[in-house]
Amino acid sequence: MNRPTHGEGQRRERERGAALVEAAIITPVFFLLVFFVFEMGLLFRDALTTDNASREGARAASTRGNAADADYFILRTVEHGLEAVGLQRLEYVVVFNATGPGDSVPGACRSASQPGLCNHYTAADFFAELDNAGGFDTGNFRCGTLDSNWCPTTRDTTLSGGTDFVGVHVETRHDFVTNLIPGGNQLGETTILSLEPEED
Repeated sequence: MNRPTHGEGQRRERERGAALVEAAIITPVFFLLVFFVFEMGLLFRDALTTDNASREGARAASTRGNAADADYFILRTVEHGLEAVGLQRLEYVVVFNATGPGDSVPGACRSASQPGLCNHYTAADFFAELDNAGGFDTGNFRCGTLDSNWCPTTRDTTLSGGTDFVGVHVETRHDFVTNLIPGGNQLGETTILSLEPEED
């Protein structure tokens, strides 16, 4: 049985020490990369969820047309689309009168409702009821306190007049989990569709 010489033992100790130094350098970089991929995955998920909620809301707006309770059903649909994110991260929703499919949400509508142009909703508005338990109108929707600035019944769905375009803008907030990236990101998506026409 050959025993390692004194020189071989020192060489093995040096190799072991070098491996520890390399591991000390590589390990933090590896975990930083893993956490970064994790954060980007969550950000991507939230961006897709926001986009999906905007698309679903616009489809609901298109099919409800000028029904008095259109905005109520738009909010219910957006809420369903945001299940993966949750209403606690919702900043606001804007239902607006778009000029065409390439339009964007008007700047003034990002902070408040504008007469004849848009209805601005916050997360608190999602808890407003259409009717109370007694069946009486609550006054929240059907051109009530929340949706009166662009009343759903004034939206044009006639074939001869050319239907209105309705835009649904959903703005959410993504908070980073690991705090490797400071702050958070605002995620906003807008979908514009024409209202489904009705015969004159």
